[in-house]
Amino acid sequence: MPRKKKITIVYDEAALDITSELEKAFSGRSDGNTKPESQDTSMTSVVEQVDAIAEALSDAGYNVQTVMTSPTIENLIEKLREEKPDLVFNFCESIEGDSFQEMNVAGLYDLLRIPYTGSGPLTLGSCLDKVRAKEILTFHKLNVPAFRVFTSPDEVSRKKLTFPVIAKPIHEDASAGISNASVVYDREHLQTLLADMLKKFKQPILVEQYVDGREFNVAIVGNEELVALPVSEIDFSTMPDGYHHIVSYEAKWMPDSVEYKSTVPICPAKINQRLQQKIQNTAIRAYQVMGCRDYARVDMRVDKAGRVYVLEVNPNPDLSPGESGFARSAKAFGWTYAQLINNIVESAFKRSVGTY
Repeated sequence: MPRKKKITIVYDEAALDITSELEKAFSGRSDGNTKPESQDTSMTSVVEQVDAIAEALSDAGYNVQTVMTSPTIENLIEKLREEKPDLVFNFCESIEGDSFQEMNVAGLYDLLRIPYTGSGPLTLGSCLDKVRAKEILTFHKLNVPAFRVFTSPDEVSRKKLTFPVIAKPIHEDASAGISNASVVYDREHLQTLLADMLKKFKQPILVEQYVDGREFNVAIVGNEELVALPVSEIDFSTMPDGYHHIVSYEAKWMPDSVEYKSTVPICPAKINQRLQQKIQNTAIRAYQVMGCRDYARVDMRVDKAGRVYVLEVNPNPDLSPGESGFARSAKAFGWTYAQLINNIVESAFKRSVGTY
C-alpha cells in the first residue's frame, strides 16, 4: 500500500492580544472612537480556515498535520524537520504580528527544500508592498489609480493631488488601517489623517486617487493553465449616506457594523459578457506579471467610463469555507470547498516536480 503523502499546514498565531492592531485599524474612524463596537472576526477566521483545510485534505487521503509558527521561528524549523512533509500548505501571513515577514517564511521553505502552496518570497513581498506592486503593474501596462507616497504630513502642500483620494498603509493587508475616514476631499483633512496614520502605523502611507465606480474581484487557481473563477462584485447599493463605497476594515471583519452589512458580495456578478471578459483578462494578466502561483485574488475597480483599475493582487487570500470571496467564487464555478483546496494542492505538487 503506497504511503500517504504528508501535508503540513503552517499558520501564524492569531495574536492573543490584538488590542493594538484593532486600535490601528480603527484609528481613522470619523467619530474618533478607536475601539471596535462589535466582534472582530479576522482572528477567528484563521482558525476556521485551518480546520476546514485540514478536513478537506484529510478526506482526500492526505496525512495532515498543523503547525503554528509561534513562539519562535526556531520551533517552526524544528517541527518541519521532524515532520518532513511532502508539501506545506502555507497559511502563514506574519511572524510575531509583523506582516512583512510573510515573504521570509516562504523563503525558509525554499531553504529547507520543502515544496509549498502559493507564491514565492518575491511575489509575497512585492504584493504586500503596495507601491512596488503598482510600479510592476504599471510597467506592464495595467491601469492602477494615480498615487503618491507620504512619509510626512508636511509633504501634502508640495505634491500634486487630484481629490478625492484614499489613504492606506503601504505594508498592511486585510484592509487594516482603512476606514470610512480614509477617503478625503481636501488637503487639510489629508494632512490631519496622515499625521495620525504615520504615528500609529510607523510606515509610509500610500495616497491614491479614489476611483468612483463598481468594485470587482476575481479568484484565480493554477499555474500553466489558469482557471479564472466567476467575477464577484461588491454591491454598495444599501450603504447609507455619509459612508463611502469602499471595503474598509469594518466592512471586511466586523459583522455588526453598518459597513459590513452594506457591502454585499454578488457572485457571479450581474454584468455583460464583454465586461466580464475584460475584468477576467485584467485579473489573469495581473496574476501573471506579479508572479503568482497556485492561487490568488485580484481586486479591481471599474470607473464610469468602463476603465478597469487594479487595486491589489492578493497572493495569500482568505479561504474561509463559508464567507470568503474565494470559496463563494469556487462554488459559483461548480467546485465544492474540498475541490477548491485539493485543486490548489494539486497545482503546488505539479509545480514542485516540474511538470509544466
